[in-house]
Amino acid sequence: MSGLRERLGRLKGQAAAQVTPPPLPPADGEWAQIGAHVHTSPAGSFIMRRRLYGADSMHGKYRLQELSDVAQQLSCFHDHDAVVRHEDLLFFDTETTGLGVGAGNVPFMVGIGYYTGESFTVEQLLIRNPAEEQAMLIYLQTLLERFTHIVSYNGRTFDWPILKNRYVLNRLQLDDADLLQLDLLYPSRSIWRNTLPSCRLSKVEESRLGFERVDDVPGSMAPALYFQYLAEKNPSILEGVFIHNEYDIVTMAALATHFGKLLIDETEDVAVIDHSELEELFRTGQWLDKMNRTAKAQSYFDALFHKLMSGNSQANSAEQENTLLQLAAFYKKNGQYQLAVDLWKRWIEIRNASIALQIDAYLELAMYYEHRERNIHQAIFYAEEAWAKLWRRRSLHRGDKKQNEVEEALEKRIRRLKAKLSKTASPQSTRKAKPIYVSEGLI
Repeated sequence: MSGLRERLGRLKGQAAAQVTPPPLPPADGEWAQIGAHVHTSPAGSFIMRRRLYGADSMHGKYRLQELSDVAQQLSCFHDHDAVVRHEDLLFFDTETTGLGVGAGNVPFMVGIGYYTGESFTVEQLLIRNPAEEQAMLIYLQTLLERFTHIVSYNGRTFDWPILKNRYVLNRLQLDDADLLQLDLLYPSRSIWRNTLPSCRLSKVEESRLGFERVDDVPGSMAPALYFQYLAEKNPSILEGVFIHNEYDIVTMAALATHFGKLLIDETEDVAVIDHSELEELFRTGQWLDKMNRTAKAQSYFDALFHKLMSGNSQANSAEQENTLLQLAAFYKKNGQYQLAVDLWKRWIEIRNASIALQIDAYLELAMYYEHRERNIHQAIFYAEEAWAKLWRRRSLHRGDKKQNEVEEALEKRIRRLKAKLSKTASPQSTRKAKPIYVSEGLI
């Protein structure tokens, strides 16, 4: 036991004597093979890899410099309309040793991207051991003062909280009160969650930005490759991780351009709309409406309305029916009742031969004609049509509690409508006779 105490005392003494770890010897020779070098500062050393993209650099279908023309549109992601410049955006992504957000998850690589004039610069900061983490964080801290927005993909709830934890553990103060988070995962999910098999950045990049990665190292493999590097000390092991992280940074710049162009309040190219899926048209219009781009959203809804009513869509019947109900609900919410009625009737026309249990359109039409048009005959017609649909399926859903509740509610509606119709037809028969008093006769 005494020997263990002595060893711990010696280690503690060494740690106290070395407040600032000495800079590691340069290793440019071994890191040059992947385009990286040792960055040394008074705080210590770490590995840096820098890539420069010129004004004409393309990533998929977008030129990176195009963001300068549409960056102002990104201001609608926040409540205020402050001017957003492309040079104020810091694109940010990390590669970590795990998937949690606790103190044990270390971002061993931090990738950043930023515009300087007509160039786009990607810097990747890598720590070879825990002693280099503080130097990396200090470098990043001085860089953050130049920017107003942090652009990420799932960074608001994952990458950025992890980074902030590392500042706390290293006893460094990170003041990010004035930094606005612009997380591109949320608009991607809003638009493509039902049209893409996944909203992973690489999948969005391939299907919507037109860039396909070749022999890409998945982000899930990054921790294992980093631990392998720590064991073997061979920089080439991490080459695929560097390339994957670089693609993520550049893709975010292209995706920001995509959303910036989408937010421009101008009529969209007809060819773009015509080749879009029904679900994506609706989700895009819904997202634009949420972002206060009302005119642009209306152009998407109008195009979708005509495609649904004309029957020219190549989508399957289930997608058409679902989109019909979604768009009708949107029009109803916004007070455009006649358009909603047309869509409900179109849905009934498509499903006329079906014995499906879904009766939403019938009930909506029954409510519309009762409360908006005051046409009780039409309201009864659609309510009884809904009842007929339920009756056909009764044998398949006998004893189903939900089915019984729907039937009871529909029966109650039909009785109430018929009672209202009978009152309208004979108002005198239900009015209580006024008594005649002797005094009135004398008068």
